[in-house]
Amino acid sequence: MADIEIVSASGAPGASGGLGGEGARGARGKDTECHWDGDDRGDAGGPGGRGSDGGSGGRGGDAPQPNNLTIRVRDLLGEISAKNSGGIGGAGGKGGDGGSGGAGGNGGSGSGCEDPQEGGKGGDGANGGRGGDGGRGADGGYILLLYQNIVGGSFTGASDWGAGGGGGTGGVAGARGPGGHRGNNTDDIAAQEGAPGNPGGPGNPGAAGARGRVEILPDPEP
Repeated sequence: MADIEIVSASGAPGASGGLGGEGARGARGKDTECHWDGDDRGDAGGPGGRGSDGGSGGRGGDAPQPNNLTIRVRDLLGEISAKNSGGIGGAGGKGGDGGSGGAGGNGGSGSGCEDPQEGGKGGDGANGGRGGDGGRGADGGYILLLYQNIVGGSFTGASDWGAGGGGGTGGVAGARGPGGHRGNNTDDIAAQEGAPGNPGGPGNPGAAGARGRVEILPDPEP
């Protein structure tokens, strides 16, 4: 019995999405200025900036089409089995993680003559990027058996399609930025944190290839 099996190459995986950047830190509040004829009150800390979203993952590459498989025998004697399968599509790339929110700025000091100012709210976390779609699987390869004489043997051929590549996973949500502290650091009271981002959704799986042809024909060139 003769067994022949060929599987074409798989598609290349998609590139990962870029990471989101961290949000800017909020500005520190101005300190109070104390004067005998009236004080200039300080300022609250500025809010932290929102992080930037992660980039989408790249699409997986399509599997290349397989080569044709031709088997030429003079006498079909015994059992011959041949398989020429298409490759799997490339997996989609992972989505980039969302950037963290920036920290809120600390409030200005009271400088001993006024109450310290509140810290700024933390920045919101950014969204994770969407995962890339999977690439298409290859069609099954063509199989051709050419013979001169059938002596009592048998031939089995299979041309199976390649599966589509899996969708990439979504990026992780960006973390919330911490709130800024009240001025003077006289206590550990901090402003409200930012909201967390949303995780990215997964990519779609790639389409599968189609089944190829298998033929048995008399050899035109004996």
